[in-house]
Amino acid sequence: MNALRRYSELLAPYRKRYLVGFGLLVVTNLLVLAVPLLIKVAVDDFEAVSKGLLAREDAYFAIVAMVVVGLLMLVVRTASRVIILSTGRHLGRDLKARLYNRLLRAAPSFFARFQTGDIMSRCTSDLQLLQAVGSPGILYTLEGSLIMIMALPLMFSVSPLLAVLVLIPYPLLAVVTMVSATKVKGFSRRAQEAMAELTTHLQETLEGMTVVKAFTLEDVRTKRFEVANDRFLTERMKEAATAGAISVTAVIAAGFGICVILYFGGQEVAAKRLSYGDLALFLTLNAQILRPTIYLGWVLSLGQRALAALDRVDEILDAPDALPVLDVPEGRGKLHGALEVCGLSFRYPTAGEDAERRLALEDVSFKLPAGGFLGITGRIGSGKSTLLRAIPRFANSPANTVRVDGIPVERWDLSDLRRGIGYVPQDGAVFSLTLGENVAYGRPDASPKETMAAAAAAELVKDLDQLEAGLETVVGERGVTLSGGQRQRLAIARAILIEPKVLLLDDALSMVDSETAVAILAHLRRALPDAT
Repeated sequence: MNALRRYSELLAPYRKRYLVGFGLLVVTNLLVLAVPLLIKVAVDDFEAVSKGLLAREDAYFAIVAMVVVGLLMLVVRTASRVIILSTGRHLGRDLKARLYNRLLRAAPSFFARFQTGDIMSRCTSDLQLLQAVGSPGILYTLEGSLIMIMALPLMFSVSPLLAVLVLIPYPLLAVVTMVSATKVKGFSRRAQEAMAELTTHLQETLEGMTVVKAFTLEDVRTKRFEVANDRFLTERMKEAATAGAISVTAVIAAGFGICVILYFGGQEVAAKRLSYGDLALFLTLNAQILRPTIYLGWVLSLGQRALAALDRVDEILDAPDALPVLDVPEGRGKLHGALEVCGLSFRYPTAGEDAERRLALEDVSFKLPAGGFLGITGRIGSGKSTLLRAIPRFANSPANTVRVDGIPVERWDLSDLRRGIGYVPQDGAVFSLTLGENVAYGRPDASPKETMAAAAAAELVKDLDQLEAGLETVVGERGVTLSGGQRQRLAIARAILIEPKVLLLDDALSMVDSETAVAILAHLRRALPDAT
């Protein structure tokens, strides 16, 4: 898909707002072109006054008109910018929402391909470039095009000779602009990749700060950061230097135009073929047509950088769903929780490895009655996580090998299936919220009493006196203030609070002392009388 079509698809939902902004820009540029015409009138009038051909008071009309036009232009130009620039911000907001929703639904294989820092870079700096296309990019493209369309006929109508001479350097400027803008894309993509590497490095350092300090790796991490930082700077400098060639050429074109107008225009005035007002008109129009040419260079440079960003953002927008959406699910509503696994074998995808080495599960079969819980322990790599992840379909198992209430899990509505299952991984996620909000994360409408009861069932209550504000204690990013055992018990409490029909524990007591583990299991058996 070519870039123009892809941009058009992104901007299509906002076409009405852009049309209104375009209409205002037309009015704005008509007012802009009225200014040099009024300058011409004013200069010619005062020349006539100096020769006694016109009364002085009659020469002030053009000046008053310029003030009125300037005020009108201020209002209309401001309105056009507000509409177009705000539309670009709406585009940025909507793209953020699309990217976030896509990430929530992306398959696990997507997150295996990209590092967190890379994804963050795509959702921030790359998205800002796309937003820039939809706001100043669109604004300058429309405004520059209108100025050229309106100003050039006016210049040729006054003096075709001067118009042709003024435009001589513009083909060179166009070539420099096109070549420079094309090169910018490569520099920009490499700079964006370097930024992604920087973001990933920073994120990993912050997450592993204790390990970094424990092994005195500060210097090593600093050197790696400096390498990535220098790479980013180098690519950005190349990008800036290439884009700067456009500005230099534009300045040369502007200077050439002024010299041509003063030299040849002066001769035309001396020969009485042009008036002083015509000369002033040309000088003003020369400045006005230079502006869109510079705009064009900036927009092309932005467009090339945004094209690289669009490729990277599209890799997220086109990420495959984790699971297909069923047109007519067989399993709907609340499940009872009767679980049956029949001859489940599971292999992870390989890349040139011996397939037998990737066999995670082989011919696993068992039944679990409704209202029970299943806890699995075992050595690392034994397949316990794979087995439990297959039940709520975090891993896509072969058809008909996992059933809930007699219905294969692949035929269940995914939301209904997961809503009835309490899944506790080995290391449950902890969010930057209070302890109570983390417990109630899956059921935010739970009362404080219900939240406290779930915490008690997970033997988390006895630790509350160690926390400064009990359940209202903010646990910090990734639960940095909690121990491993506390994080596991928090995850168990979170699963208990949603009152699941079946509870799955993936070695969820590995960091809990044996006495506390026995107490938690006793609580679960009382809470789930049919527990197995």
